[in-house]
Amino acid sequence: MTAQRQPADPHESGLPPAFNPLPGPGSPGARAAGQVSVRSREQENGRRRRLTLRGWGTAAACGLVVALVGTNLHSQVWFTAGQAYPWGAAAALLFAAAVMVWVGLRTMNVLAAGLTGIIAYVLVGLMASGLFGEPLIVTATSADKELAVAIAGRIWTIGLAVMVILSVAVTAWALKPRR
Repeated sequence: MTAQRQPADPHESGLPPAFNPLPGPGSPGARAAGQVSVRSREQENGRRRRLTLRGWGTAAACGLVVALVGTNLHSQVWFTAGQAYPWGAAAALLFAAAVMVWVGLRTMNVLAAGLTGIIAYVLVGLMASGLFGEPLIVTATSADKELAVAIAGRIWTIGLAVMVILSVAVTAWALKPRR
């Protein structure tokens, strides 16, 4: 497998001149040899700021989606032979980790992955607290026997904190520059 070559000049795409006209003396891409364009630096900084802001918006939206979908999914319990298996909590945690890593890789920003998890965790905490009436996530009951939905609620709330840390670590590893 051969490695792709990147053009040395940012204005050169490797396409023939018909598709990528060569800069003339009066064109914006023309400059003396060895001279770095100030305008291109300013454009690059503006592009980075836009990508960072887009990353925060993506993180906030995905944090909301993770909290809502994960809360709906975590309560799925499989009952068989008198046993309860809270498979929905495990699926919700896997979904949350996948979304956090995707956000971090999509925006190329480790903090965006963490922000996604923090927003999801805060929203899950609000849903579990019962601040607006009845809690949407049951973590404890007064029943003598431990209910499967309470176990699933604890797995979801505690597991989400663990998944945030693991997802940030995986994203940082994936975005680490290679030697």
